[in-house]
Amino acid sequence: MAWDHIDEKKVKTLIKQLSGTMTAKDGEPIPYCIIKGRGQIWCYQISSKTFIMIPRGTRMYVIDWGDDNDTQCLAYSNDKMAFTIDKDEIEEIGFD
Repeated sequence: MAWDHIDEKKVKTLIKQLSGTMTAKDGEPIPYCIIKGRGQIWCYQISSKTFIMIPRGTRMYVIDWGDDNDTQCLAYSNDKMAFTIDKDEIEEIGFD
């Protein structure tokens, strides 16, 4: 599974959303998600090409859900990390 073609518009929307400069013409905001459960989870970090430990309950945004047959998706956390995570570990919580 590779994310060679990430939706550029969605990434730009997320950047504007996080920086507080999003306008109505930028489209829908990306909803918050959290990692289900308690404790820690190991996820693959894209930039360092290593596994990192992330606390469950961490707030994040899903950048790319992938195909229907993919078991993992690409996410971005409030700690400024891009990583892959199993789809069944994610709970969408919406907006604050």
